[in-house]
Amino acid sequence: MANSEVQWNPGSNLLERLTQFAQKRGQTTEAVITEAVLSYLQIQALDDNAIDDDPLVGLFAGSPNLATQSEDILQQSITETSGWTWKQEQP
Repeated sequence: MANSEVQWNPGSNLLERLTQFAQKRGQTTEAVITEAVLSYLQIQALDDNAIDDDPLVGLFAGSPNLATQSEDILQQSITETSGWTWKQEQP
């Protein structure tokens, strides 16, 4: 349900500051408000798409330096039974 009429009653101090700001920029108060709201919505959209909100982040445990230190990380993980081994015969 769309409402084409918005009622907004800012405090007198805010309205005065907004009016002065708009006059300095040579714009109407409506244009300044529109620009501010569009900017706010754009920032919110970016925040909604932030990597911190990605459900896959943190799903895999590992070093954040994997791309640059993969060989070192692999060497640290080597144990006596690492690699190809022969299976022992079971009785």
